Amino acid sequence: MKGIITRLIIILILAGLLGGGVYYMFFMDKDLRDLGYTAAEIEKLRTYKITDKVKTYNPGLIAALNSEDFIEENLDYYIHIHANTDVTKDINDLAKTYTIQEVESLSEVLKPQDLYSLVFCDRISNIELYKQYYRKGYDYQTSVTLTNDLDAQYSRTLMELPMMEYKEVMAFMEYSRKGYSPQFLAYFYNNYEPEDFIAFRTISYFPAFEGLLQEDGFRFERLARYIWHMNRYQTSAAIAIANINDDYDVPDSVDYSDFYDSSKTITVTDPLTVLVNKERRLPADYVPKNLEEIAGEYRDSNEPLIKEAREAFEEMAKAYSKDHSTPIISYSGYISYDDQKVLYENRLAQLDGNAAELDRIMGKEGCDEHQTGLAVSITEKGTIAYDFDETAACKWVKENCQDYGFILRYPKDKDYLTGYAANDYHYRYVGTDAARIIKKFNWCYEEYYYLFVEH
Repeated sequence: MKGIITRLIIILILAGLLGGGVYYMFFMDKDLRDLGYTAAEIEKLRTYKITDKVKTYNPGLIAALNSEDFIEENLDYYIHIHANTDVTKDINDLAKTYTIQEVESLSEVLKPQDLYSLVFCDRISNIELYKQYYRKGYDYQTSVTLTNDLDAQYSRTLMELPMMEYKEVMAFMEYSRKGYSPQFLAYFYNNYEPEDFIAFRTISYFPAFEGLLQEDGFRFERLARYIWHMNRYQTSAAIAIANINDDYDVPDSVDYSDFYDSSKTITVTDPLTVLVNKERRLPADYVPKNLEEIAGEYRDSNEPLIKEAREAFEEMAKAYSKDHSTPIISYSGYISYDDQKVLYENRLAQLDGNAAELDRIMGKEGCDEHQTGLAVSITEKGTIAYDFDETAACKWVKENCQDYGFILRYPKDKDYLTGYAANDYHYRYVGTDAARIIKKFNWCYEEYYYLFVEH
């Protein structure tokens, strides 16, 4: 009897095991196979008792289960984050930064690849705000920056504005860091061209700019003059605009020697942005670093430029030569303080001591930009400088120099600001960003420097 009972128990156990196997084989295994998992992969899922948690085929999960970087405590992350490749290490790092609840919340909006790529960004300070930026259309990296770096007022304003391009977002961020109000930025963005919004992103902070921009008659090309007028006469934005638009600040005549009256020796803090004129004199011992000779086919003398300016000039000269048989050349680059002094004195003697005439076109030692290594006098090969304005090369350089980082240093009708009469051959390297905005608004370097560098 006991034998019969024992056999029945064994049969029942085997039946139960067989039934379970059948169940797994034909029901649970079938669901997993239908998702795309192989038998070996299903066995791996069973090992960690997660078959009931798997709802989709996740190659990244399988990779994690087989990875030497596998951390069992991170199983929920591997399951939740769908990846087509092995991103186990990234998910492990993500788990150090975010709880699984935070990951689940982020996954409500983020694409899987953006989710695990968050490991390469700073920790998100406000997940709900981050999700709003992402839903609006900003990419995962930009959304992190906006969430972490903008305060509540600016965030609300940005949310209310139309979706911005990346450069516009970066401009918005720069304005906010400088202190321009959210209301001003909304007005600026909504009422002016995006390219202008971007172009002014590095402007210094001027409280007057906010009022000026919103006044009738405002013109970007007169911005520095408006602010100078407001500061000098303590006027309102409306009065400054009215007066400057009538050229109130433009004198009937210019005494080029008067500029020396307020001359001071400067300390060069940035050799690429330095402003040099008759009011801002370089020290006698200033010699720029990285002076390099211009390639022989593009120069008439051995006066070099600093490396950045030399490279840009050669690039511009090569571009011109592609479509023209006669090249443009430099006939004057770096000139030392002592050599400037000799040149000035020799030329003064030739003019019988007529300093007023010489000061129209030439500066005393320390007041000439050639000492910076950024200034270059340009002409067409075989043409003297004073005839350069009559050549097609002159027109080409004027129209294209900004794309190589150069500006016409002494433009027409700016002599009362520069202290030098207009000429068509003296160019200054400032970099492409600065050169393009200077060109667009027809500024002289004094105006740009005041707005973007000095203040």
